[in-house]
Parts: sequence; structure tokens; C-alpha cells
Amino acid sequence: MTFRYVAIAPGGEQVSGAIDVASESQAERALWDANYRVVSIRAARKLPGLEQLFPSLFAVKKRALVVFSRQLATLLESGVPVMRCLELLEEQTSGSLAKAIHGIGATIRGGSPFADAIREWPNVFPPVYSRMVELGERTGRLEDMLRQVATYLEREDEVASRVRGAMAYPAFVLVLAVVVIAVLTTTALPPLVQLFDEFEGDLPITTRFLMAFTAFTSAFRMQILATIAITVLGGGWYMSRAAGKRLLDRVQVAVPVIRGITIDANAARFSRTLSVLIGAGLPLTEVMDMVVKTTENSVLRRAVEGVRQLLLDGEGLSGPMARAGCYPHMLVQMVAVGEESGTLEGNLQITAEFYAREVDRRVDGLTAMLTPALTLIVGGIVAFIALSLIMPMYQLIGNLNDATTTGPPPPPS
Repeated sequence: MTFRYVAIAPGGEQVSGAIDVASESQAERALWDANYRVVSIRAARKLPGLEQLFPSLFAVKKRALVVFSRQLATLLESGVPVMRCLELLEEQTSGSLAKAIHGIGATIRGGSPFADAIREWPNVFPPVYSRMVELGERTGRLEDMLRQVATYLEREDEVASRVRGAMAYPAFVLVLAVVVIAVLTTTALPPLVQLFDEFEGDLPITTRFLMAFTAFTSAFRMQILATIAITVLGGGWYMSRAAGKRLLDRVQVAVPVIRGITIDANAARFSRTLSVLIGAGLPLTEVMDMVVKTTENSVLRRAVEGVRQLLLDGEGLSGPMARAGCYPHMLVQMVAVGEESGTLEGNLQITAEFYAREVDRRVDGLTAMLTPALTLIVGGIVAFIALSLIMPMYQLIGNLNDATTTGPPPPPS
């Protein structure tokens, strides 16, 4: 983020400029470190770039964080100082992660702990990450905590990757269908439509519909392309806003098949987060704070907040989870058994793996339904276009044959 400043230089003259750092406090600290006396500092106003309009496209991938965490743990275990580790890792990365590593190094040089420096980059490092790093710094087990959080992020990324991979083929079929239809209506159909216009006779209703559709797309081609582009860009922008995300979250928990995937994925994440943080020694109340922050779906997040509040009121964990209505029955029972027997961490590890497999099963089932459905839809559209073209062509050939058999009319007497 860019900040504009006015300051008094060491020589006494007033200077102004811009500095690119993560926060206003970091910008002020950097100026003071350079012996500048700050007069004013404010965020620079500029038009939003692609990173602001579409943050998900430029977000740091979890896989990159996993690699960064494991490499950092290995370097620290080898006795390399933290600042040198960050310099080495910054050279090996690029994009948003490299910028974050550079900013973290600048904050640490200003005297802040590693965990506080990470907290200045919430769009890159999730809350669980900074909390685990803080625990590692306090207990002297930073390498172990980095490896634990790397494993946690890796499991989360595996679930998301399976979902993306399973949906890739249906998405490919859908895109291919759109491309085929677009090519047919803009390239192959117009010459045939012109031929049918010159053909005198009654055309089938499907052919007349296809001719009207082709005429419309040919006459308003640029307008249609502009509308599609505006819709896609506008939809992407809206879905990146808070209102769009809330709408998408409500859809995810309302559509029956998608709801099952969303609930099981949330159960896996809930179990894994609780297991990791309880194993790190955090109290359950603070663990629930982290669970609230790591729950991506806003509808489910409100339910988790309700569970957390009832936990603070002394009602335990399994009872509020059962009343929330968004947790599978088996997860609630495993938590209840863990609370009674003192094996909550182990039970949560088991349920996390179970619901990760359930997500796989549900996604495979959804793919098995979507693939033949999309194939039928694409086949039906292609068959409709083919019949609409073949039927009048056969009719045209039949009329020509009749005219040839009958011959020319007799001359007048």
C-alpha cells in the first residue's frame, strides 16, 4: 500500500514523497528510522487496480505458503538468523508473497516480533498462522509450529484442490459447448440462412427459429459481446464484494447437493483447526475465536459465533454444536465423547480426515451427475441445430427433384 508523507529531513528542509509499505504505522516507523520527523502521512488515493478489483486472482496460494513455511523451518533449524532466512526466501519467490516477505523483514528490523510482522499481512497469512508463530516464539519451538501450520495448510489445500479438480471436466464441457454454439451461429449458419431465405416454401418451425436467432446474433454481434463482457466483469467484481460473497454463501447452504459439500468441508476445517490449536496448547475459548476467523462461509460463521458465545456461557462445546444445526451428527458425537474422555484432540483428527474423504465422495457424486447432464444438454443443442438445417435441405432437394421430373411446362398453343 502506498502512503504519501510530508516530513522534515535530517538537514532541516521539508520534503515530501511516497512510501510503499503494508500499514501507516510501518510507514511512520520507516521514516523515523531514516531520521525524518513526520509532519503528515496519509494513504495515497488512486484508482483500484486489478489486485483490488479481483483479489482472489492475485491471492497467495496455500501451496506457496506451505513451501515457504517448510523452507523457513528448515533454515531456522540449521541455525540461520530469521532476517537472513527472509532475505533468502524473498529471492526465491515472486508476486504478493515476495512483497509480504519484504514487508515482514522491514517490520522486524523496526523492532517488532515475527508474529506481529505477520499480522500486518492478513490477506496473505491467515489468523491461525500468526497465532501459531507467536506460540512458537514464546515456547522456543518456532520450527515445530511452522511445520504444524504447514501441514494444516497443506490438508486444507488438498481438499480445495480435489474440489477444483473434480469440477474441471464439467466446466470444460460447458465452455466447449458455448464455443461450439458460438462458432455455429456466427460462422456456419449465416450462409445457410441466406440460402433458406432464397428458398420459397414453408420452412419447419425449428428452422425459422434458428434463422431468427442467427439474424439477431449477426445484427447485434458487438452488443452481445459487450453485454457478455460487462456481465462477466461485473459479476466477478460483485462477487468480490461483501454483498456478493454473502449471496454466494447463502446459495452454498441452500442448494441441496452443494449444501452437503459445504457442510462437510466446514466440518473438516472445523475439526482440523480445533485439533491443531488444542494440540498447540491454546485454551478452547481462544481456539473458538480462531475457528470463527477461519470459517469462510458467512452463514456458517454466524453459527460458529453462536457456539462460541454459548461456550463462554459455560454450556460446553457439543451441546451448542448440536443446536446450531450446521454440524454433522457424527462430529457432534465425537466432540461429546472427546469432552467426556479427554481425547478431544485425537477425536478431532479422526473426524477431520473422515469429512475430508466425505467431501471427496460428495464431489465425485456431483461430478457423476453433472457430466452426463451436460453431455445430454450439449448433444440436444447440436441435434436441434443439425435437424433445423437438414430438414429444409432435404425439402429443397425434394422440390428440385420434383421440378426435374415434371419437366418444363408445355408451350402455349
